[in-house]
Amino acid sequence: MITLINPPGIKTFSGLQMHTPNPPLGLAYVAAAIREAGFPYHVVDGTGEALDLVRPYPDRDDFMIQGLSFDEVTARIHPDTTVIGIACMFSTLWPLVNKLAWGVREKFPHAWMVLGGEHGTAVPEHTLRVSPFDAVVLGEGEDTVVELLRARRDGRPLALVKGIAFKDGERVVTTGLSARKKDADKIAPPDWDSFPIEEYIARHQINGANMGRSMPLLATRGCPFQCTFCSNPGMWTQRWIPRDPKLVADEMELYARKYRVTNFDFQDLTSIIKRQWIVDFCRELIARDLRITWQMPSGTRADVFDAEVADLLYRSGCRALAFAPESGSPEILKVIKKQVDLPRMLESMKIAVRRGLKLSCFIVIGFPGDTPATLRQTTRLIRTMAWLGVYDVAVSKFVPYPGSELFTRLQREGKIQLDDDFFVSPMDFYTKKAPSYADAISTRRLYWTMMWMFWNFYLLSFALRPLRVIRALVKAVVTGTEDTRYAKWFVDRVFTRRRWRKLAESAHR
Repeated sequence: MITLINPPGIKTFSGLQMHTPNPPLGLAYVAAAIREAGFPYHVVDGTGEALDLVRPYPDRDDFMIQGLSFDEVTARIHPDTTVIGIACMFSTLWPLVNKLAWGVREKFPHAWMVLGGEHGTAVPEHTLRVSPFDAVVLGEGEDTVVELLRARRDGRPLALVKGIAFKDGERVVTTGLSARKKDADKIAPPDWDSFPIEEYIARHQINGANMGRSMPLLATRGCPFQCTFCSNPGMWTQRWIPRDPKLVADEMELYARKYRVTNFDFQDLTSIIKRQWIVDFCRELIARDLRITWQMPSGTRADVFDAEVADLLYRSGCRALAFAPESGSPEILKVIKKQVDLPRMLESMKIAVRRGLKLSCFIVIGFPGDTPATLRQTTRLIRTMAWLGVYDVAVSKFVPYPGSELFTRLQREGKIQLDDDFFVSPMDFYTKKAPSYADAISTRRLYWTMMWMFWNFYLLSFALRPLRVIRALVKAVVTGTEDTRYAKWFVDRVFTRRRWRKLAESAHR
């Protein structure tokens, strides 16, 4: 028997919108792969099975832990379990996951424990040395997990299994990334029947603006670019693999019927790479007339974005998306290997807004190499975006994410210490706590520069388009749905955060 565990999640209060755990899409894909291979398994969703249970995060007043307690998770593990798989998609969860894993090990001393997700892929040796896990699945996990289970069952050497790291006495053996699956259409769809997906849907516990009953979806996998602040190359390599547009539409139609969802939040690293693919996908949705909306909150490329693409996106139900210029400095863009043509992207922004798409943009400041001059260039870009009518901007301080090229460099330079505080630090990129990694910019100055950029964007945006702002806020309050990040921030600040704080305080008492 195999038990798969989604750990309790983290809620935060800092930033433009409250961070909240999402449905475990990656683990649902792994569950489907295990099911297809014929192995018996059981799922414990430590977040989804107790979404209304919150408690304070140790030593932090701006975090909450959401979901089951560690003891409750352990109590729900199938008693006949011989293999326990725990997901840790993001390093911010690692301190919680490691504590949970030690509790599980105490109750199941003979079970074989496996970690999956981006954190283990980024730092497999460290993970195995400080935790009770026996092995880590590296990169894209579906095929690797099945091959690992078969090797365990058949008694084959683990060193022959590609895509894992494992303990061999005092050594950590790494077999490298397994080959990416070239045909994404042959990957079994997520096994949502094993998860309390309705609980997530009913509470809009998902990424993106609240546009109604929503499901997460993957239409493509990976990203062909190699930005130095991103962990994608180490996790997914640089291969971008799209699914058949008709099969993606089939999945959306199924969820609309089965779960009564009306909106889809695409979790792709970047959906719009090949123009023909996005054109075919939009036309497929238009032909089906599903009467749904969808959004791309994680961001996408603007390289092939033009008036026809914008029109097809809107007509197919897309209402919100994000671009990621990251910096207004050509010098910094070159250093971080962000292949962006800023004039071209600004034109794409203008086209998107003109067609009625709610466009957000991501900015990161404080990269190694940033200076007061490069930050002034970024501020000018932000003002231009406000002038063009971009709806939202998310300005965050650079934090070296495990698995990224910059993380490896800073670790080599001795500027990073791998401990719980560091792994949680990406949650602090909107606060004064996150340090500056730019030699020319102090931590204090970086924080206030970030705030100055926010004020520049939103004050100019609101002054230029006051009626748009009022309509968005009124809609959010009256209907409970949001079109923009600032509307979501307003609802969270006035209503949602107060409710969660009361729940956390009552749990603490």
